[in-house]
Amino acid sequence: MMRRLTQPIRILAFVLIFLRELVIANARVAWEVLTPGLSLQPAIVRVPTRTRNPWERMLLANSITMTPGTLTLEVDEISGDLYVHSLYVTDRDSFRQDIAVLERAVLRALR
Repeated sequence: MMRRLTQPIRILAFVLIFLRELVIANARVAWEVLTPGLSLQPAIVRVPTRTRNPWERMLLANSITMTPGTLTLEVDEISGDLYVHSLYVTDRDSFRQDIAVLERAVLRALR
């Protein structure tokens, strides 16, 4: 019963976190376009996830892809790992932690 009452709040929290990430990513890519010189540090990063089913993986992978500068290249259906290309990877662990924030919001919204 309590889960059903808090579900809309958790979904709203995910949407707000996603929108924050979307605004930040748009600003970063716009800045890159408008300023001379390149500060790109592209990389492909394997991101382990705690997803349990295809629905959770799909929502996480698509949320990552919808933010400018990132693209989910592949989803390992067995391990649940995502392979993500990003234009701005200064530190792989830090990048994984950023994705983990979004993942926690997705999992809270769906579970």
